[in-house]
Amino acid sequence: MNEITNLSGPIIGHIPFIDIVLYISPFSLALVAVIAAFTAFLALSKPELRSVTRFGEDVVRTTTVERKEARFRRFMTILCGIALTGVVTTGDLFNFALFVSLTGITNMGIFAGVKDAHVLDATFHYGLVLMICSLPLFGGVAMILANTGTLSMGVLANIHTNPILNMSRTLLLIGAIGEGALAPFFATKVEMIRAKGAPYINMMHLSSLMVFTRVIEVLLILG
Repeated sequence: MNEITNLSGPIIGHIPFIDIVLYISPFSLALVAVIAAFTAFLALSKPELRSVTRFGEDVVRTTTVERKEARFRRFMTILCGIALTGVVTTGDLFNFALFVSLTGITNMGIFAGVKDAHVLDATFHYGLVLMICSLPLFGGVAMILANTGTLSMGVLANIHTNPILNMSRTLLLIGAIGEGALAPFFATKVEMIRAKGAPYINMMHLSSLMVFTRVIEVLLILG
């Protein structure tokens, strides 16, 4: 627990939710505030319209966003914000892995909301990455549990590291980055910044930043 307070500040309180125990510190509280503000901003924003022009023509075509499509992408954006809140506040490694995995799934949902062939093709490849990276993510968590007998970050902070834990941390890092931090690369690949309904792409960038920040904190807690 000392390592947690050194990194995140004093523990303000605990929020038990079934078997999920969330802890609030000044650092996590700041991250939650950013996530909540960003999620609310995107949920209330309207999708942008895309104008398409062709060389040799004087016609400008504006593509509209279907209400059903915008509603789905907005819903996935809100779910991603909820998952990120769990990522930055949970004190249990297994729940951390679950929330990171949920972040990747909601990012894929934001992808899938765009009804363009090249975007859906990138969604398929991103889904393959998520499935592959789930193995090192949950495998690292399982190895930590087998080696220490606990998944509580408060207890793990006081356990001395060993080669097995170092390998588990490496697997956890690879899995978390693959699950929650690679979405912007696929978004750039298909130029989703220019795609219709573009504002929701910002949630992918936020989730990438938050997951990367949190996984570094978790690795430091594990020693």
